Amino acid sequence: MKCKALMYHNVDFPPKSAKLKSLYVTPPQFRRQLRFLKSVGYSSSFLGEEKGKGVILTFDDAYRDFLDNALPLLEEFGFRAYVFVPADMVGRYNEWDWRKLNVKKELMSWEDLRFIVSRGHRVGSHSLSHPDLTRLSDRELEKEVHQSKLLLEDKLGVEVDTFCYPYGSYDERVVETVKRAGYRFAFTTEQKKFSLEDPYRIGRIGVFGNKLFVLFSFIKKFYRY
Repeated sequence: MKCKALMYHNVDFPPKSAKLKSLYVTPPQFRRQLRFLKSVGYSSSFLGEEKGKGVILTFDDAYRDFLDNALPLLEEFGFRAYVFVPADMVGRYNEWDWRKLNVKKELMSWEDLRFIVSRGHRVGSHSLSHPDLTRLSDRELEKEVHQSKLLLEDKLGVEVDTFCYPYGSYDERVVETVKRAGYRFAFTTEQKKFSLEDPYRIGRIGVFGNKLFVLFSFIKKFYRY
C-alpha cells in the first residue's frame, strides 16, 4: 500500500517567544509540501477509504491557525484532512502545555469546527483535556476517551470514529478503553509506514519545521516511510 499518513500541529509562523519552534510549519512551507504531493499524484484519503497513492493529513490540537492558514491551502490544492480536538478545550487555548511552550495558542470554536466539517474535513477526538492517558485512573481514562466522543458528536452532528492519543502516549489499558468507547481507529505519534494491521496503533510521518527545514527534507522523510 502506497498510502501515507502525515502529522501536523501548527501551520503558522512561530512566535519569537516559542520554545519549540519545530512544531510550526510555515504557510509557505505547507504550500510547497501540498504542491509536491499533488505533483507526484497523491490525493486525500480517509481511514477506511484508502487508495493507492492516498495521503491522510492529520492536524493535532485543533488550533485556530488550521482555519486561518491550513484550510485555504488545503482547498487550493484539493486536499482534505483530519483535525483532532481536545473537546473540553474548544474555543479556549492550549492549557495543557502553554507554559512549557511559552505560547498560548487559540483553539477553534464549535462554530469553526462545524464550518470545517461542512467543507469536507473530518474531526476526531484528542480526549477531553489532552492529558497523558497512561497516568489516569480507570474512571478518569474512561471519561476522557468516551465523553470526548459523545461531546464532539453532539456538538457537530457527525460520527466520530477516530482517536488520537495525546502526546502519543498509550498502553494496552488505554487501547482497550478506546476500543470499548466505539472508535474504529486510533493514531499514535510513532514514525512508521502506514498500516491498518492494528487500527488502534496507526503510525504517522511527523512533519516539523525549523529555520533549516527545506522541501528536500520533507520529501526524503516522506519516501523513507
